[in-house]
Amino acid sequence: MNTNYIELQNYYQCYLSTLGYSQSIVYNYPKSIYYFLEYLENKSISQIHFITQKNINEYLLYIQSRKHLRKNKTLSTAHLNKSFDALDKFIEFLNQHTQKSITPPKYRILQTKNDLQKSVKSISKEEMQLLYKSVENLFNHFTFKETEPRQALTTLILDLCYGCGLRKSEVYNLLIEDIDIDKKLIYINQGKNYKDRYVPMSATICERIKVFIYQHRRFFAKRKSYLIPLTKEGIYSYFKTLLKVSELDTEIGLHTLRHSIATHLLENGMSIEQISKFLGHSSLESTQVYTHIINDRV
Repeated sequence: MNTNYIELQNYYQCYLSTLGYSQSIVYNYPKSIYYFLEYLENKSISQIHFITQKNINEYLLYIQSRKHLRKNKTLSTAHLNKSFDALDKFIEFLNQHTQKSITPPKYRILQTKNDLQKSVKSISKEEMQLLYKSVENLFNHFTFKETEPRQALTTLILDLCYGCGLRKSEVYNLLIEDIDIDKKLIYINQGKNYKDRYVPMSATICERIKVFIYQHRRFFAKRKSYLIPLTKEGIYSYFKTLLKVSELDTEIGLHTLRHSIATHLLENGMSIEQISKFLGHSSLESTQVYTHIINDRV
């Protein structure tokens, strides 16, 4: 690839980093753009100011038929959508830093039914109730003094992942000081893609968090500044133990609870826009997947 394109790719990477995107995006988006610039060069377009809207649209069609370099099969829906995202952001970068004025195509491929079933799984409200109910059957081989804080911690993990719809990493990184009991809000500091947001708590969850902090948190010695006094492996272990006791599908993960609350909120009539804000999604497209799940159930 020519020197101009290599420099452009490097500038794009710096641009993403300056905007505070995650390390994954800062690494992968320029890598994706490399293939776009290589495509242009193969079309004898050696400078960026020569590209047109038509070139971009032709590239979008081209990558849908292109084979994976290692797997010798067409690119997955997820791979294609990430490539489109990278190109959207690249065009935004060009519009800001060059004389170009190109409309980002905002091109997407809707996930197929099979894609949705693989990527998004949720459980019913009844199964969720069973998980909560099963907490009382945990750690009963300990004394009551030892059992109570462990059960409270297990319930808290369910509350955060389901009731508040937090990601696993957000649960793990949540500081005690990020909990506003009076306002019933949780402050998520730099969640996915470095996005901050406030998440509302129900009165029940707020009370359980307060009781855990003031009565049970001192039982645990680790990670004193954090709400959850467990390692990531510890959080996973608590949840897997609960799944085993409840006799639910062992393939259910903590992220399943986040998918489940989104599905249940939608079933209860909450708008896509409100759910998107609640979950901290970057776009409505990430949230609209739950409408497909509900339609499939119906």
